[in-house]
Amino acid sequence: MSEETTQATAETGKRPGFLTVLCILTFIGSGLGLLGGLLMTIGMGSIMGSIPGMGAAMGGGTAYFAIGTVLAAASLYGAIQMWKLKKQGFFIYAGASVVGIILPLIFGLPFSAMGAIFPILFIVLYYLNVKHMN
Repeated sequence: MSEETTQATAETGKRPGFLTVLCILTFIGSGLGLLGGLLMTIGMGSIMGSIPGMGAAMGGGTAYFAIGTVLAAASLYGAIQMWKLKKQGFFIYAGASVVGIILPLIFGLPFSAMGAIFPILFIVLYYLNVKHMN
């Protein structure tokens, strides 16, 4: 894509179709992650409060899901900013995704290859569209 086309896209505020698709997929994924995280945080708090000794067996329990919920919200916010063609959204999304990849390791949970492949793929695909953002 030429430099003129890239500048015209940023100036007119017209979002490329591929960026639109990526943002919509992120809205869906992060929205479901946010909802699921909220439900799990509340549910884990209830379960751990009613069963003594359950916190140690759950590998982080409520804290893990609460941090995951915050990361999902940050990813959603980053996607909203990218929808508005703001470059800061990419950095927010990428940061939240990287922390989400290492979060299980921090809490001593097993590493998931699929839990790393999709966020990395989306970071790369968003990076290819950063040139369209201000």
